[in-house]
Amino acid sequence: MTDLILACDDIITLDPGRPAASAMAIADGRIAAIGDRSDVRDWRDNRTEVIDLGGATLTPGLTDSHMHPAMGLDMTVRAALRAAAATAGPGEWILGWGLDPNSFGAIPVGSAVVEDVLNGRPACLTLFDGHSVLASREALRRAGIDGPRRFGSRSAIVCDEHGHPTGHLLEEGAMRLVRSVIPAEPFAARRDRLAALLRDMAAAGLTGGHVMDLDDDALALYEALDADGLLPLRLRLAPWRRPEDDDATVGELLALQSRSGRLWSVAAVKLFIDGTIDGGTAWLHEADCHGQSTHAYWLDPHDYTEAVRVLAQAGVQTATHAIGDAAVEHVLDTLAKVVPAGSTVRHRIEHIETLPSDQVPRFAELASSPPCSPATPPTTPAPTTATTGPGASATSGPIGPGAAATCSRPAPSSHWALTGRSRRSTPAA
Repeated sequence: MTDLILACDDIITLDPGRPAASAMAIADGRIAAIGDRSDVRDWRDNRTEVIDLGGATLTPGLTDSHMHPAMGLDMTVRAALRAAAATAGPGEWILGWGLDPNSFGAIPVGSAVVEDVLNGRPACLTLFDGHSVLASREALRRAGIDGPRRFGSRSAIVCDEHGHPTGHLLEEGAMRLVRSVIPAEPFAARRDRLAALLRDMAAAGLTGGHVMDLDDDALALYEALDADGLLPLRLRLAPWRRPEDDDATVGELLALQSRSGRLWSVAAVKLFIDGTIDGGTAWLHEADCHGQSTHAYWLDPHDYTEAVRVLAQAGVQTATHAIGDAAVEHVLDTLAKVVPAGSTVRHRIEHIETLPSDQVPRFAELASSPPCSPATPPTTPAPTTATTGPGASATSGPIGPGAAATCSRPAPSSHWALTGRSRRSTPAA
């Protein structure tokens, strides 16, 4: 029995044999047939609901190839900080997200310019690149940060000429020091906020996503939502492989790959080979205009290669954050060396903000046949999204900054990130 028929001027099927259609039949929550408006009469019976969407475009559900929903719950200038400080209780943390380093102008990024409006309160402000934070003096005190430290990665506590922390913390190793002392929001409240966020994503047309983190209580949040029938998207989760991880931690990452629920699965591992040009932590063949961005996030890039080798040989998909041209080239070299012959596991390089044109064909050479979006079992409903207006339909296009180069087509070179960068202070060695 056909429960529902949708008709419109343009149905994008993503089927090369029939790229377009104008009618769709749905039975038991699954697509039963694709055809034209002339087929509607044959598909319907007296219990079938028929909806004609007119000139709308109907597309498969959209999949976000890089998202951080649980992490984003914690990313919720002076005037804004003053207002927040005025309403905060004694000792209460002030948290913010999206701080533009360009707002500091010629002044090095640091908490000195906002301390007077914070009134001694602890504050942690995530910069817009997501790879650095600005921490107040009280936040640094609570985290026990009083000078430079060595990390297993290129993370850094930025210090002034006297060795005193400025409050600017670069990359995850340094940021984690402050974030670890911020009081945790109650699990139930985080669960409700995550449910609302994912509902909004689904309402915008998303039906799937690649979640590129799995720290703290994230796995428990997704499990809880799925168990209560409140998870509206199909999610693939990718925990991080950090440079400082030991063999036991890597073993835990591998064991996580068997975890799954009705609408989620742990199905990849995320790595970083560099940071961001804005923070001076990218890996470029030539230094940026501040003389920075010349090193890999891994102290020894060959250790990164070995980490990917272990995961690839275990049949685990990897996704590597690579911004700079040297970073992207090293990941391409790594995948060419370590991916087992005949492997059908997709390995991804994400962001790719700079790349010499002679490296572009290598993406096609390394590409294989699996699809770019999360695998959907035959028994899984195929959700769709009705959209109208210019640009409503999702179509294939060139891979630009912030995209994940996973499809079997070369990604064009993009050098937009080399201009208009912010002024920065220099991290301590």
